[in-house]
Amino acid sequence: MESTGNLFWLSFRQTPHDGQRKVWEALDQYPSYLNVQQPTGYGKTYTYVGTYSIKQHAGEVNRLLVIFPSDNQLEQFYKDAKSDRSDLKKANLEGPHVVTDVRFFGAEAIAMHRLNKSQIFAITVQALLQARGDNNVRTMMQTGRWMVVVDEYHHYGLDKAWGRSVRSLPAVFLLALSATPTRPQDDSAFGSPHIKVGYRDAVEEKAVKPLKCHAYNYRIDALTPDGQVKTYTTEQLLDEAGTDSPDGVEKWRIERKMRWSPKYVSPLVIHPILRMAAERTRTSAKLQVLIKAMCVSHAELVCEQVGAMHSQYRVDWIGTGPNGRNEKDNKRILDEFCPPKGEDGRRHPKLDILVHVGMAGEGADTCNVTEVVHLDRANKNNFNDQQNGRASRYLSADDGTAIHGHINVDTTSAYARFAGDAIMDAMDLNEPSGVPDEPPEPGTSRDIPPLPEEPAIGIIDMELEWIDSGDLQRVAELMADQTKTCHISGFTIDAITNCENPFYDALRQAYREMRRREAEALDPQSVIMQWQEQVENALTVVTGRAVRLILKNGQRPEKSFAGDIKKRINTKKKIAVGAIARNVDVYRAHWQWLQQLDQFLIHQGLPTWLS
Repeated sequence: MESTGNLFWLSFRQTPHDGQRKVWEALDQYPSYLNVQQPTGYGKTYTYVGTYSIKQHAGEVNRLLVIFPSDNQLEQFYKDAKSDRSDLKKANLEGPHVVTDVRFFGAEAIAMHRLNKSQIFAITVQALLQARGDNNVRTMMQTGRWMVVVDEYHHYGLDKAWGRSVRSLPAVFLLALSATPTRPQDDSAFGSPHIKVGYRDAVEEKAVKPLKCHAYNYRIDALTPDGQVKTYTTEQLLDEAGTDSPDGVEKWRIERKMRWSPKYVSPLVIHPILRMAAERTRTSAKLQVLIKAMCVSHAELVCEQVGAMHSQYRVDWIGTGPNGRNEKDNKRILDEFCPPKGEDGRRHPKLDILVHVGMAGEGADTCNVTEVVHLDRANKNNFNDQQNGRASRYLSADDGTAIHGHINVDTTSAYARFAGDAIMDAMDLNEPSGVPDEPPEPGTSRDIPPLPEEPAIGIIDMELEWIDSGDLQRVAELMADQTKTCHISGFTIDAITNCENPFYDALRQAYREMRRREAEALDPQSVIMQWQEQVENALTVVTGRAVRLILKNGQRPEKSFAGDIKKRINTKKKIAVGAIARNVDVYRAHWQWLQQLDQFLIHQGLPTWLS
């Protein structure tokens, strides 16, 4: 191929977003260097892997070096590359798909390069700055045609050693990407973006989740050495501690010999979990909540509160420093919350709720997070923008509707003025547009989405990005059976993979329906387990709605209060429809009873037996 500005990317197994396509179409215009800004969750990995594949097939490059700002991001790329539906395979990359970690292999990486056993190499910028890492990389780059990718280039200022080191590498092509809007004073090592994608534009093309911001008054109780209870707002506590630093807050607490009281739970903790539970009932996704705590002991407190109120959800915490967990435990727990992609190309987390102290922001590719909670002051900065971005990766319900991401902050946070969908302006460093949303009335359907008539029961591997030739015949036959108008001669692989084809949506839905039928027939145990979980989610939702109606003016319930209400609801339900049994019809009866109670709570308020 004579030019990279060709349409080779049309053969890729995943249709690109507009911003990714623009990058690939601009490669002729920028033959040696390209700077790209794309929102968190937009798919930077697919962007740079696709770029390498295009240039590889054009004969311009034959080696890829990706420079990451953190160990977690490198390790996630390494693990995801092993998936049968990795971005490497979607981009039709020729040659071995093994990712060689230069930090680990050292001089052996040079041999793997020279023997052509590997074409993809990865290193962190911290390792590159060390003499050993820099020497290994520059020795490798003496031969071969290298494309270098700088991931999250906003870390590399012009006057920083990081920026100087990267810009001096002998690359044939350099691609710099970031999800953070340009700050010229800090990002001048790579200049201004040639191609930019705004967050709202990405929402329009269904590349990221629509976001909403909610502000609550957060209060925390501390027990003094003499047993007195002292209640703080976030602002009061951090001002008294004289710092926002987790270690500083911990030191202040220890010096004053205070303990956190888990008795009362704030709406800023309760409400996002209830909304997540409600959204789980209408989707087949294992939605998650990410909570940022003020310090390690605060993270432990929140875990205790959440565990006491919502025992059906798995919750854990991570944190570093003298009071935190060791590196091995932190990594294990983070992997449970954000595991590598499976054979179906999706993540299947084991942890529902993660409380962290500054460890799960940038780089954690958490596809299922819909609620991000800041229990600190949450100043407007890149770190917190990145944490908010954990809720941005696109996700849709089985009916095709987009699932929203929700950012939850204390009223003292700088993000509070970005209430409602104005939080999407904050992602691009813009001022809020429009009028902030009025806060919904507690307990209403705007506050907590109502339960659907029936829960969504997910089927394994429903969210396919492409359909291979082996599935083509079955899809066409199913369409012919359902519509009596479709014929096998009218369908091609291009029709299935091209979203602009008029048959695309119908074919995709038909394939999903076929897989649903197969799964229901072959895996009834999975269906029963999902019904069980969805009934528990529904119970959490109606309990939460009742609690919010009982408590007025933002009162904080005792952590045992929700459990007492849940027991009363369960007792009434058992009298009405009988005991729970592992049977779909029984679960459906329990669901219908809870759904009717939910409608009563929304439209008529508390029934007399709950008053």
